[in-house]
Amino acid sequence: MLRRYKTVPELKSRESAEAISFVDPALACKLTAMGVRPGAVIEMVRKAPFGKAYYVKVDGIRMALREEEAVSILLEL
Repeated sequence: MLRRYKTVPELKSRESAEAISFVDPALACKLTAMGVRPGAVIEMVRKAPFGKAYYVKVDGIRMALREEEAVSILLEL
């Protein structure tokens, strides 16, 4: 079966995609408060050296996401 989405950790540096939904409802509330909403464009700026955090731009606003937050955001292919 083909996946029709990807997650933030799967993005390459300077690659961007549109957020479509969240996997975890508890984290969805937190991410929405941070400004990550469905329809927002997320661009990967860089990954942390040991891969447990991600530095991203969400609609032009820079922020850091923990691995569990980044994995819960589904992005359009």
